[in-house]
Amino acid sequence: MARSQLPVVGVLSNPNSGKNRRQPGRRRELERAVGSVGIVRQTRDLAELEAVLDEFLDAGCRYWVCDGGDGTLHWMLSVADARVRARREAGHETPWPRVVPGNGGSIDFVAHKAGIRGDAVQLLRVLVHRVRSGVPLATVPIDTMRVQGTRSDGSAFDHLGFASALGGIAQRFFDKLYARGPVDAWSIAHVIGRSTAGAVANSTPGLGQLVPSHLREYAGEVFEPTMAQVDVDGRPLPFSSFASLQVGSIDISLGGVVRTFRHAAASGVLHAQAISTSPLGIVANLPNIVLGTPIWGRNVFDGAAQRMRVRAIEDHTLDPVIDGELFRGFTALDIGRGPVLDVPVLCAA
Repeated sequence: MARSQLPVVGVLSNPNSGKNRRQPGRRRELERAVGSVGIVRQTRDLAELEAVLDEFLDAGCRYWVCDGGDGTLHWMLSVADARVRARREAGHETPWPRVVPGNGGSIDFVAHKAGIRGDAVQLLRVLVHRVRSGVPLATVPIDTMRVQGTRSDGSAFDHLGFASALGGIAQRFFDKLYARGPVDAWSIAHVIGRSTAGAVANSTPGLGQLVPSHLREYAGEVFEPTMAQVDVDGRPLPFSSFASLQVGSIDISLGGVVRTFRHAAASGVLHAQAISTSPLGIVANLPNIVLGTPIWGRNVFDGAAQRMRVRAIEDHTLDPVIDGELFRGFTALDIGRGPVLDVPVLCAA
């Protein structure tokens, strides 16, 4: 193959992501869009991912397009990070590729943050045209965070991501959201509404008798606190029961309904939120939680940080959600800044 014909674009497609399940001919569409400029690979399970990304690295693909949602993207980045570091440790100069998040999932908050608009096939056509014509690509830096942890069985965990609900209502919200399905603005609003109504009923004498028991039980599950010891930038927080616990490396919008991590709009910082309050305290803060404005309360940390350290206490475990992916059974989590991605800004009109 001539030098000019070497593949420069690697396309990772997840056929299990929300939008792709409805498009059985997806791979062929992507292959037509990329032509001889790139490689298209589908991965149906995580066991296939490492070999595919090694193929992209071996081929010298400078641009990696993720045809899937935020969960697919965070798995791709986590495995890529391990492969790049392994090659560097072995003495091989291995630059990070330029990653293009697709709009193939339910929320796609990373693509929105980067200003990327359009389906992966459309984005590929734009990218390939610019690569072939030599048109420079504008890029934006996108911060990641590294989540390292230890599970109850002693196994280690090391992932890159952008937003993590570590405990409390922030984490339990996703259990209810995924149980309801589909993940969209209506479902997000539905879970918030049911949780709020049940919490008010549980906390107001006499009102509980007027509200169905299943709604009150629903709220009790969502508002169950997470028990942990937390420090932010080496400073221990003076409380151990968390109504909500979360951290992000970018400011995000969940389906246009919930906006959060405003401090992470600035580069180089995480936004950590640790809230110890009653269910009614969370309900009172609901406008702040939805709009991304400052959380108020006596036992609240809501600000910029470099690192968050979380340790489960007693017989409790931590069950974090990272970029929409649920993980279970951790005793310890350490969250810090990860590599900064150089993301091409593509818009398919």
